Amino acid sequence: MSAEGVSPSANGPLPEADGPPPANPSGPASQDPPAPQNSGRRPALARRRALLAILLVGLAYATMIQSFSWNQTSHYDLLRALSHGHTTIDPYQSNTGDKVFYKGHWYSARAPGLALYSLPYYEVAKFLGAEKWARWSQAGADEMIYVVGLWGNVLPGLLLLLLVWRVGERFEPGYGAATAVIVGLGTMVLPLSTLLFSHVFAAFLGFGAFTLMLRERDGPPRPLLLAVAGLAMGYAVSSEYPLFFVALVLGLFLLSRRDQLTPVGVLRRAGAYIAGGIVGIVPLLLYNHYAFNSWTHLAYSDVPRQQKGFFGIGAPSLKVLSTLLFDSRGLFTISPVLLMGAVGTVLLYRRGRRAEALTVAGICLCYVGYNSGYYLPFGGGFMGPRFLTTMLPFLGFPIALALKRFPGPTVALAAISITTTVIATITHPLVGYETETVVWARLLGEGFFQPTIASSFGIGRSWGAIWPFLLPAGAAVVLAVRATPRLALSDRSVGAGLLAILAWGLFAALAPTLLGIDHQGLLSIAAAGDKTALHKGFGSYPLRTLVPIAAAVGLLALAAMKLLRDEPPPGSRPPQSAGPARSQPALSG
Repeated sequence: MSAEGVSPSANGPLPEADGPPPANPSGPASQDPPAPQNSGRRPALARRRALLAILLVGLAYATMIQSFSWNQTSHYDLLRALSHGHTTIDPYQSNTGDKVFYKGHWYSARAPGLALYSLPYYEVAKFLGAEKWARWSQAGADEMIYVVGLWGNVLPGLLLLLLVWRVGERFEPGYGAATAVIVGLGTMVLPLSTLLFSHVFAAFLGFGAFTLMLRERDGPPRPLLLAVAGLAMGYAVSSEYPLFFVALVLGLFLLSRRDQLTPVGVLRRAGAYIAGGIVGIVPLLLYNHYAFNSWTHLAYSDVPRQQKGFFGIGAPSLKVLSTLLFDSRGLFTISPVLLMGAVGTVLLYRRGRRAEALTVAGICLCYVGYNSGYYLPFGGGFMGPRFLTTMLPFLGFPIALALKRFPGPTVALAAISITTTVIATITHPLVGYETETVVWARLLGEGFFQPTIASSFGIGRSWGAIWPFLLPAGAAVVLAVRATPRLALSDRSVGAGLLAILAWGLFAALAPTLLGIDHQGLLSIAAAGDKTALHKGFGSYPLRTLVPIAAAVGLLALAAMKLLRDEPPPGSRPPQSAGPARSQPALSG
């Protein structure tokens, strides 16, 4: 169905993701290329390519052995403590700053959900000798954090992309795989799937709850599905407390089903969701009781800066919001393709799926609102506003609609986003300051990268060691393109893509410095306690070298997609003469 086609009702069923798309009522006006005569086998082939593409993204995640940071060691310290039957991290506390001191003992400041989830896997890994391999490895990082991360961040990242694929297919059949690869390689999902942070795990649970609700909404009422969604949301809150915002918005989404707005219907469906949520937070309550002798005491509340406002959150600030979105490590600066996710959300609303579109908008507003009032907006050293990670799959799946309706700018911005995100991830994802982003292009030019699985065998950190990541990531992009229908790249669409590249390039290279957005970001860091933030000496216009590289890749992507569009579809036959053609049956209709 094209973006201008018939809009389904808010409660009506959508076509199944792995079935053929409905006929386009616009007839000859459609810009979609004609189906080849062997199209009966192509949906299955496209699904296999799509699945393989996403699995290759997961494989690329698994090859990176990132340098450790306080956040990662805090999760790991809690995991080790739980493995020994304790909640205190006294023996390990010297390796992390993400800790709190409470009644004579040190505790991890992290929510316990990720550590509790990883505990059985950690015990099995130790039994199989993972610690021995970690001591033998030559990668130069804490390889046990990497081993735990295979379960704690790589697997959730892969599962999250599979969900984005299926949801994208639900709303725009054929475009879900490309969307999942764009989200997986072109947003913060990439670096956070290679680091032992809880963001991707929590985002997977939150988006998984939304996916279950979509399935229930488009079929008969099934309170059991809503109970499972509630369970996922409850455990998401146990892993990252701000997921409570998602739980509230999804609760409103649950109530938007008009055919169940009766007292009995609301009680059954909302009751199932709430009951599941209560079960999901039981692990958090038990941990709090065992650690602090209180059901409700959170370790996070003992961080000194968290005691101001509501856990460190004050009134939202437009100045802080501008840094979150537009400074040299801002969300839209590094991943401009997410702007097309916003466009896709509007298209979703116009199609009649207003509840879904408003849910996306509500979650995004909650996150940018709370994050713009938080005392440490970027959460310390990281390449982007990591607290916004949960909204990425929600803002990401509508890219599927934008990719079909506006292919030129979507392809161009996707290529830029993948380039900037990949370069930042493989060089130095844990930058601490806006101006420090200048090191991404510098390290790329020097050929010095983060360790990979090849580095553990003594290959080092140069170009020879980064190929285990680049090969599966590149193959994933190629397969995603092959799994996607030919894009209607008209000259006008290509022109829009060129304008998008130009606009992004000028803004990313100049605006953060000229408009003082980077300076405001540094002021926020200084206000949070790092008084040296304004005197680091990284210079101005930090992305000036990276921008031409990303823009060139955007141009190449546009050119490649245009050439693919102009080629005859595989399996098609050369045109026949007019006379015999009229007597032949339509084989592809």
